[in-house]
Amino acid sequence: MDKGQAIEITRKYVDSLKNKFDIQRAILFGSYAKGTNHDDSDIDVAIILRHVNDIIDTQIELMKLRRQIDLRIEPHPFDSHDFNRTNPVVNEILKYGIDININAA
Repeated sequence: MDKGQAIEITRKYVDSLKNKFDIQRAILFGSYAKGTNHDDSDIDVAIILRHVNDIIDTQIELMKLRRQIDLRIEPHPFDSHDFNRTNPVVNEILKYGIDININAA
């Protein structure tokens, strides 16, 4: 799979989430965004939500919903208030990530 295919899979996944979650932003990151992917690479997706009550429950639900699209998807939920540059993971996502247009998805 190439970067373009990973982006398309991510768009489909994000589209499938719209009715269940209040998504502010979605970003493909990791090896597909950097172009260092290999055959066993997962598809890392940061899902920035306007509000998260329980991050663990949200993670579980996102993992269940990926089954409908592609099991290689690894969703990483963030509350929008926690998605800031003081977090080194967020810095990495913002530096190398590819924004997925949630309005077009």
